[in-house]
Parts: sequence; C-alpha cells; structure tokens
Amino acid sequence: MKYIGIDMSKDTFHACFDDGKVEVFKNTRDGIQTFERVGKGKEHKKKETIIGIEATGVYHHLFCLTVSKNGWTVMIINPLLVSQMIRDGLRMVKNDVKDARIIREAVMQGKGYRFTDTSEILALKALVSERADLVEMRGDLKRRQHAHEMREVACDTSLHDSYGTTFVTLTKEIKIIEKQMKCMVPETQELLRSIPGIGITASALLVAFVGDIKRFDHPDKLVAYIGIDPRVKQSGTSIHSKGPITKRGNALLRHVLYQSAFIAKRHNLVFGRYYAKKKGEGKHHTSVLCALERKLIHTIWAVWKRGTPFEER
Repeated sequence: MKYIGIDMSKDTFHACFDDGKVEVFKNTRDGIQTFERVGKGKEHKKKETIIGIEATGVYHHLFCLTVSKNGWTVMIINPLLVSQMIRDGLRMVKNDVKDARIIREAVMQGKGYRFTDTSEILALKALVSERADLVEMRGDLKRRQHAHEMREVACDTSLHDSYGTTFVTLTKEIKIIEKQMKCMVPETQELLRSIPGIGITASALLVAFVGDIKRFDHPDKLVAYIGIDPRVKQSGTSIHSKGPITKRGNALLRHVLYQSAFIAKRHNLVFGRYYAKKKGEGKHHTSVLCALERKLIHTIWAVWKRGTPFEER
C-alpha cells in the first residue's frame, strides 16, 4: 500500500507522495487533475493508495469529492492530531511542506476516517453553516435594535429603524434555508426527528457532520467523535481524574445537541427522570445536561442504527 499526504490551503495544496520532494498544485479542478496525473506517473495506483488530507473548513471539499469520485481512497485527518504530531517531533516546525509529510505519516499509521460525503451532504453542510451565520447575525442585530430603541427613548424622537426591517429579512432567509435543509436526505432526517429534542437543525447537523452511522460500532465512539467524552488524566496504568469534555468534534453540532438535551428533559419522561436523578445526586446543572447530552447521543445512535423511529418506554 502507498500513501500520499495533502496539506490544503485556500488556493493551493502541497502533496507528499513519498520521502522525496513535496509538490505544489492549484486548488482547482485543473490542479486536481494534474495531481492525479502526477500520482499515476509515480505509480500510485488508485486501489493501492490511501490519500490523507487535513480537514480545513471548506477548502478540502473540492479535492476530496473529485478524487473520491474518481476511485481514490481519502482519509480525513483531524488538525489537532497534526499539531500534536508536530509538537511530539524533534523540530517543532510548522509549514506547508512539513504538514504534508506529517499528514502522510499520520495516514500511514492508520489515523483518520474515510471521506464518504456526497454532493448532497456537502450542500447540507453549507446550508447548516450559513444558517448558523445568519442566526448569529440576527442575534447581534437584535441587540443593536434594542440599543436603537433606547436611543429613541433618550432623545424622545422617532428614528429611522433599519434594524427592524433587516431582522425580518434575516428571519425569512433562515426559514428558506431550513426548508432546503429538510429536503436533503429527508428519510434519515425524519427518522432522527422522532427522537425527543431533535428538531430541524439538529437532524440536519447530524446527517451533515456524522455521515455514515455504520462507521461507529458503539455509541461511545459517536460520543467521542462529537467531543462529549471527558478528558482523562493518566500516568502509566493509573487514571488520576477525568477533566472537562474533549470538544474534538464539530462545535455547532455539540452546541445544538446540548440545547436538544435541554428540550428533551422537558418533553420526555425518560430524559426528565434521568435529569432529576442526576440533580438529586447533587451534580451541577451544566454537568447534568452534559450527561443528558451523552444519553441523547446514545439514543440517536440506537435509532439511527436500527432504522426505526424512537419509541418511549
């Protein structure tokens, strides 16, 4: 088996094919075609080669979708892992050439997860991200509108209110995006929405950022992927303590599932009783909600794996 490490940036990407020179290509369709030709010229056969690439926001999507459609195997490497490997090295140097080599080394060690996104999933990722941006803008606008109202009171004069009109426009745009979100992988989203607390946003985020549930053979692996598992301080064979959650996964998904857990405990007896039990043990509200979020993720895993709607017991 042969391995290629890719360090992706906005306009270009560095490719490490072997222990030799790292080559640079444009992050365009033509640049990706050139990369494939060079790879074949170096006798990197599709069925015998694994490409590792660091997750870089949206910049790696075109490359991953193009080469995976063409038959290459692509593994996504967590940027935190790359940073850790650089820190563990003898020389703590970070640049595009070094990163490409580190990513190749990571994939040679079996790190990362396989890229399986389709065009539809990438579109869904774009929609949920853009919705989050609009919601943040609307929240900021609401605060500005409140300040505008206070100025009106202070000067006892009616001022032109651009904030109110823009607020209405943003709300309409958010609803349009949510309507589009529901149309993508609708069967899975509808299945997930049968779970207490899981609404339009949460179901879309789960489908977009979890992808194929079959790659998680245990619910705790899904918990760890999302980043709800606690950090463990360990020395040798002794585990000293468990710290805060790792926060390794998608921050937006983690935040929305936290809100979903809060809704679930209000509208479902099972989750409500679990919350009350943990609170009765003297635990803090935030800690209990994190535990409830983990329980919710276990439920999501079971429903998604089973392929049948949630049933309250």
